[in-house]
Amino acid sequence: MVREVELAPGRFTLDEGPFRYWDRTIATRADGGTEETIRYRSAAPHWGWLVDLATRRPVRRGLADGSSPVWCPTDRLTPRDAQVLGLCATLSVVAGFLGSLITQTMTRIADDFGESLCDQTGSLAIIRIGAVVTLVAAAAADRIGRRGMLLGSLVGSAIASTLTAIAPSFAAVTVLQLVSRGLTAAAAVLISIVVVEEIPAHSRAYAIGLMILPGGLGVGMVLWVLPLADLAPWAWRIIFGLSALAGLAAWASARRLPESERFEHDEHVPHERERQHIDLRRFALLGLILFLLNLFTAPVQQLQNDYLNQVRGFSATKTSVFLLLTNTWGFVGIAVGSQLADRRGRRWAAAIGLLGIAAGNAVMFNTSGWPMWAASVVGSVVGAVLAPALGAMLPELFPTLRRGAANGWLTCVAVVGSATGLLTTGAAAGCSAMPSYGSAMNLLALAPVVAVGLAFFLPESAGVELEALNPDDPEPDDRPYTSTT
Repeated sequence: MVREVELAPGRFTLDEGPFRYWDRTIATRADGGTEETIRYRSAAPHWGWLVDLATRRPVRRGLADGSSPVWCPTDRLTPRDAQVLGLCATLSVVAGFLGSLITQTMTRIADDFGESLCDQTGSLAIIRIGAVVTLVAAAAADRIGRRGMLLGSLVGSAIASTLTAIAPSFAAVTVLQLVSRGLTAAAAVLISIVVVEEIPAHSRAYAIGLMILPGGLGVGMVLWVLPLADLAPWAWRIIFGLSALAGLAAWASARRLPESERFEHDEHVPHERERQHIDLRRFALLGLILFLLNLFTAPVQQLQNDYLNQVRGFSATKTSVFLLLTNTWGFVGIAVGSQLADRRGRRWAAAIGLLGIAAGNAVMFNTSGWPMWAASVVGSVVGAVLAPALGAMLPELFPTLRRGAANGWLTCVAVVGSATGLLTTGAAAGCSAMPSYGSAMNLLALAPVVAVGLAFFLPESAGVELEALNPDDPEPDDRPYTSTT
């Protein structure tokens, strides 16, 4: 966790570790005993208080040389690493909030405008066209930098969602959310790229997991305010109005984020852009996995509220309670998946997660009462094991100056899977006031099961430097440029 250097007899300070400062003194008491005093502050912006709280007990009890708490990353991080993780965690909260607004409110918006289930699935499928926006923004980050595009994407998404609050029609909501969701997806891609490029090789899945957790907090924030939708048919607009605050948070955080050193280095190497290419085999495998995954998860995520509302008769408040009580436990799967992906490999973690997503969610849509609640918990916890592994592989398996474009195109493929799944579910479940979800979800649940086998054809990237995974990238020792950011 920390490596110290001795300043004077009995006085130690930070040599390496994720702290802004670290001071440890050992003094001799009058009775002949010794007294140890440690003062420290985490270097992580916004979240440092939480890190300091978590480290209080292990620091007080003491750790053997070379050891760290089980929740720590495998590698010893630097103050810069902590700064990047802290700021990206805040940006993940914003992305999670903005990205889940339409998911959690669509059924209320449709009721307000008098739209059917088919109208909902059609709108959600059209919103997926925002993947074009994601592609453009992610590819632009390969040329102008990660930080600028991350800032522009989240602020732009917040503006579009704020305007949704005054949308005059269902069509206007669809168009504005097409832009907002596209930019939010670009921000999520860029956050993953930044942490993968900055964090040491044995802790990249850990870092991705850390980004997922605050993203889930952002989703939870929407659920906190979702009961406002019960105040009146139009009250969903209040929830979208809160996007303005999210935009201010994104602006304040992204401006402090340092640019990726790998990007700055490669950008300054002559002819480096021309020699870096996307590995088409890796792209095809990842694309097919994402297509199959989203073929199932998009209907689960987007239509779960409608299922609870129309089929199970849940109010907005009861829906919020259900989602909070069953999805909150996903942090357990993320924590386990992060360590499993870094220490045992990405592919096994991905396989476990894919099977959990398929089994848990399929059962949820076919049951009621406590089995429905239990199945949702299984889908959330076991399914969450997938997120750190897949989230790390997507940026890891492509070279630096093609990383944004490759992930942008993969997002487009995932969106095609999402739209296909939504339209298939709408057609199979029916467009009546009481749609039948069970058979449709059972059929689509086969898709992530097939994806399990495909994951084992990908190269194992756990603990491998990005330059070793991508021969087109220059070796770290060959870097003539060092960032001064």
